[in-house]
Amino acid sequence: MRWVMLIVGIMLGVLLLGAARFLFVPPPQGVHYHANFAVFVDGERLDLSGDRFMEDVAACAADPDAVRPEDRVHLHDNNPDVVHVHHGGATWGHLFANLGLGLGEDYLVLPDGRRLFDGEDGRTMELFVDGRQLPEIHNRAVAPRDRALVSIGPETPDEVLERQFPQVASNAAEYDETSDPAGCAGAHRELTLRQRLEHAFWGG
Repeated sequence: MRWVMLIVGIMLGVLLLGAARFLFVPPPQGVHYHANFAVFVDGERLDLSGDRFMEDVAACAADPDAVRPEDRVHLHDNNPDVVHVHHGGATWGHLFANLGLGLGEDYLVLPDGRRLFDGEDGRTMELFVDGRQLPEIHNRAVAPRDRALVSIGPETPDEVLERQFPQVASNAAEYDETSDPAGCAGAHRELTLRQRLEHAFWGG
């Protein structure tokens, strides 16, 4: 009898704890924030406004649990200035890969497949985030409201900072207040009752 009472007590405790979590602990919010960036090659800004660089909003019709790499960090609406981030671990290297480009510590792969190297043909690679020069950014997570610049060409770091960095947009914060065109891939998807129960009882 004592064992039965103990088991019933444990079950009641679990149910009460789960009910309390269901009622009073909000489920975790999905990641959804923005950053700005630009890419310059030989002093000219690379045009990334074409459809081939944009995430297809039709992806909203897909299985919301089947998250693809391009769902995590991407561009939308033919706007090459604003990076949409749906995964806190998404890096600048991930973004470039999703755009069909490539970015490493000493090279940039262009849309046509050409690979430009730092120190080759009179070019140097300069990388800036928020006005600060960095040795590499491909492994750096895209942070909210980052302003990143990737430049490869004959310019000195001072010239890049003076002439190119001001052309990196600074409007990421405005997009944090709007719904995402492919919101099903991120923060604005409503959780089902089952998902809320899983969160309450198992932390899922």
